[in-house]
Amino acid sequence: MRRRDFLTGAAAVAAAGATRGLWAQTADADRQAKLARIAVLTLNFQNILKSPERPNGTIDLMDIPDMFADRFGVHYVEVFCSHFQSTESSYFKLFLDRVKKAKSKINQISLGGLSVVSMSAPDPALRLETVDLTKQWIDHAVELECPRVMVNQGTLDEDVREEAVKALKAMADYGRSKKVAVTLETRGGTTPWEVLVDAIKRAGAYANPDTGNFPTEEARHAGLRAMYPLTSGSSHVHYAPERWSLPDAIKIAHEVGYNGIYAIEGSGTDPYATTQTIIDALLPLI
Repeated sequence: MRRRDFLTGAAAVAAAGATRGLWAQTADADRQAKLARIAVLTLNFQNILKSPERPNGTIDLMDIPDMFADRFGVHYVEVFCSHFQSTESSYFKLFLDRVKKAKSKINQISLGGLSVVSMSAPDPALRLETVDLTKQWIDHAVELECPRVMVNQGTLDEDVREEAVKALKAMADYGRSKKVAVTLETRGGTTPWEVLVDAIKRAGAYANPDTGNFPTEEARHAGLRAMYPLTSGSSHVHYAPERWSLPDAIKIAHEVGYNGIYAIEGSGTDPYATTQTIIDALLPLI
């Protein structure tokens, strides 16, 4: 082989290698940018979380931020309120330190664990208790540097709806004073999305669209189109391809200009595998 041919060939190989390296770097940067928009719920791991009720649990809440970051590459944690083992400031500080150690943030605190009280309760005392408890958790969210809390609207039945909206407004107003958004999601089709959206608008609260919690595809598409513009920047993602289309749901989010966080929700027999499956299904779509 002539020297010039050898040098030309070597240069071509080097250029091809550089191109492949640049492509790999670009692909990795794109994946990291997408992962930066994903959160994972602690609720996914509820059945294996250590607690007084589950002393044989295999993971401690304090270790969740590191696990999410190391195993999934995710740096947003969404916490179910009852997973905290204390509401003392010292405990919250320890958890926030672990979150920051993992270079992560808390996306949202779900107050679904307070379902024993409800803004839709017929009893005024229970509605007042709901407001008071929610205000306490808004204060906890401030301590945890968390920008939003998600509340459970209950039934929003017509006979209690006006009072429920008043209770929700009291929560939303208090949250706004603390720079914490109060959010709501559809819940398994028990409350029509139209009713929920109306309550959110009237109370000055925010939507937390959930791709899975609709009774039909028609309701899902219409509800997501209405709810994504009302978010504070967070949405839940379920995955059930045998029943409904996640690509269609995310397409709607794109169409209405949603650029917030997608929080993965799903457990199954192996919560690690389920969470990874949903992440893998979501990444190509965002």
